[in-house]
Amino acid sequence: MHSTHRRRTGATVAAALLAGLLASPAADTATAAATPRRVVEDLDRGLVAVPSGGGTFLSWRLLGTEYARRGDRIAFNVYKNGRRLNHTPITRSTTYRDDTRGEGAYTVRAVVDGRERRASRAAFELPVGHAEIPLAAADGYTVRHAWPGDLDGDGRYELVVSRLSADRSGTDLLEAYALTGERLWRVDLGPGSLAQVPGNGANDPAPAAISGSTAVGGYRNDDNVTVYDLDGDGRAEVLLHTADGTTFADGSRVHAASPADQFVSVVDGATGAERTRQPVPDDFTADGPSGGHFGIAYLDGERPSLVTKLVTRVGARRGTFRTLFQTWDFDGTDLTRRWKYVVPTDRGASSFHQIRTVDLDGDGRDEIADGNYVVDDDGSLRYVVDGAGHGDRFDIADLDPARPGLEGFAVQQSELGVVSNFPWYYYDAATGERLTTGAHPADPASETDLDVGRGNAADIDPGHPGYEYWTSTADVTRPGAGVFNVRDGRIATTAPSVNFRIWWDGDKAAELLDFTHVEKWTPATGTSATLFDPPGVVSGARNATPFHGDLIGDWREEILAETADHTALRLYTTTEPTSTRLYTLAHNPAHRLGWTVRGYLQSTYTDYYLGTETRRVPRPAVTTPRGAVSRDHHP
Repeated sequence: MHSTHRRRTGATVAAALLAGLLASPAADTATAAATPRRVVEDLDRGLVAVPSGGGTFLSWRLLGTEYARRGDRIAFNVYKNGRRLNHTPITRSTTYRDDTRGEGAYTVRAVVDGRERRASRAAFELPVGHAEIPLAAADGYTVRHAWPGDLDGDGRYELVVSRLSADRSGTDLLEAYALTGERLWRVDLGPGSLAQVPGNGANDPAPAAISGSTAVGGYRNDDNVTVYDLDGDGRAEVLLHTADGTTFADGSRVHAASPADQFVSVVDGATGAERTRQPVPDDFTADGPSGGHFGIAYLDGERPSLVTKLVTRVGARRGTFRTLFQTWDFDGTDLTRRWKYVVPTDRGASSFHQIRTVDLDGDGRDEIADGNYVVDDDGSLRYVVDGAGHGDRFDIADLDPARPGLEGFAVQQSELGVVSNFPWYYYDAATGERLTTGAHPADPASETDLDVGRGNAADIDPGHPGYEYWTSTADVTRPGAGVFNVRDGRIATTAPSVNFRIWWDGDKAAELLDFTHVEKWTPATGTSATLFDPPGVVSGARNATPFHGDLIGDWREEILAETADHTALRLYTTTEPTSTRLYTLAHNPAHRLGWTVRGYLQSTYTDYYLGTETRRVPRPAVTTPRGAVSRDHHP
C-alpha cells in the first residue's frame, strides 16, 4: 500500500468508535459538537398513502435534522380528515395501517416531549400502488439515469432524468419531472453528447462526449451530470457538461469556437435555464475522448462542492488510465474552482467506473474514492491499495461494526488476457490496508474466465455478524466464489444475485434488487425468494433501473423503473409495516451523496452500521440551510 499522509490516528479511531454501533447518547452529543455540521436538504415529512390489503398503508420520514437534536424523544400522531387514528403516540415506527372505512386526506403530526406540532402536508397518494410519471414524447429514447433533487424548494423531491437514443443516433436529453407527473423542462445536450467510440484500438482525436461519453462494450459508463443545492438557497441546481450546440429550456444555446471546447454549466433546477458556466480543464484534450463522472462532496465538512472527474486511456484500447479531478464551489452567482488534481500514473492508481464521496477518516470532511485509490479532501493522494488494479465495482460502508471506521470491498478485472493479482479484496477504507484477499485458481494460465465484473456487499445472513460479500464468479470450485462474511470467511458455496442491495421488507437485513424485482436470500437453503416483481416495467443497461433510494415515506428505499413501452416512469414503495425506526436515509451523508453519482451504478450505503445487529443509530451532524422555510417538522 502506498500512502502519502494522514494515517488513522488514535483520535480518528476514537471518533470512529463513537460513531459505531454501541455509541451512547452522551457520546453522540460530544461527537456532534466536535464535527462540522453539514447543511442538508430541508425535506418535508414525506407522508405517502398506498392501498394495501383492503386498507391504506402510511409511512413518513423521521428527519435526520430532528433526530440529531432530539433523538428518540419524537413520537407521531396520524390523522384522517382531521381525526386522529392512533390511540397513543407512535414511538417505535414511522408506518401505520389504516383499516377505517371511506376515503380521506391523511396528515401526520410530530409529538415532541408531549407537545404536538403542526400538521404535515397531505399525504402523497399512490392510488394504483405506484406513482405514474408520463414522459415527454421522444421516439426511440430510453431513460438511463435519474437524479433526485428539491428543484423548487418545497421539501419534496423532483427528478432529473437522462434520456438516450437507443441507436445512438440522437443527442442526449436531460428532463425534469415532478413526482406528481408534471414535466418541468428539457435540455438538449447537443452533438457533443453523441458517444465517441474509439476506433482501431486507440482514442480517436474527437471531443469528449458530454453525457454518455466513451462507449465500451456497448455500454455508457459515465454521467457528467448531477443535481444538488450548492448555494444553500433550498433549491437544487443541475450541474452538467455542455458544449457547442447544447440548448437550454429557455431556448438559449452554447456557442463555442471548437467542438472540443467544453464547459461545466450550472442550470436552474426550477426552470432549466443556464445560470453560469466555466471551461472544463483541457489537460487531456490531446488524448482524445474522455469519460467522466460528476458528484458532490462536503470537502470542508459544512458546504457541498461539485466534484468532476475526467478519465481517458492512453495508447492501446485499454491503455494507461489518466484521471483528473476538478472541484468547484457555487455561491448562487459564480462557479469557482476549489482545487485540481491530476492523479499520478506512476503510483498504481487505476480508475474504476464510479466514484464514491464519503468521510473515510471521521473528520467530517469527505474524501473521493475511485476504486483502488483515494483523493483526500484537500486534493492530495491519500493512498493506493497495494497490488490492486482496475475493477468495475467497489463498496464502502461500515461492513463490520466490531472494527472502527469504514471498510471497503472491491472486485478486480483481468483485461486482454492479463490475470489480475487477485479477484477481489476487503480492505480498511481509511488506510487502504487489505484485510482479506481473494485467490485465483492454482493455475490461472489455464483459465479463460477470470474477469470479475460484479461484486456486492450486504447483510444477507443474520447468523453471522456484520456484512457478507460475494462476486459474479459462478464456478463454486474456485477459491473466490460463494458468499463470504467479514469475520467468518466463506460461509456458502452458492451466491445470490450480485447487482444491488436494497432495504425493502422492514427488517434491518438487506434485500437484493436485480432487473426490476426484489429478492430475499435464504441462507439455510442457499436460494432466493422473490418479494416484489412489478409488471409492465423494464430495467436498462446492466439490469439496472434509473434509480432506487429513499425518496418518500419512511427510511426504506423506493424503486424507479421505466415502463416497457418507454412512455412513463413508475415509482414503487414498500407497503410492509416495520417496527424498525430510522431517520430518513436521504439525510445520511454517505447515502445521500451516493445518489449524486450515477454512471456505472452501484449499491448505496449508510456511513454507520445498518444491519441485523444494529440497536441504535448515531445522530448525524447535519443542519438545514440558514433561513430555511419552517415546515411541519420544526417546532
